[in-house]
Amino acid sequence: MSFWNKVGQAAKAAGEYAAKEAKNQYDDAKERSAQYAEEMPDMSDRQLAKIVLTEANKSPMKVMAARKELRSRGYETLDDIKSI
Repeated sequence: MSFWNKVGQAAKAAGEYAAKEAKNQYDDAKERSAQYAEEMPDMSDRQLAKIVLTEANKSPMKVMAARKELRSRGYETLDDIKSI
């Protein structure tokens, strides 16, 4: 086998691995998002506001789910959320 064939095979293997990892990460994120969406309706407005105001750096997906739930409850702006 020539050098360039080996290089091509290695690149193909690396690409397949990267694609598989990306799909796994996407599936995990999708699952977490669904879990957060399930949890949020059971929380109080105050609990949701705390998540939005304190967890942005730790868990942006959780914050998005909490913010979506608060919007459905009539809290549109960040000022609305801060006033809870």
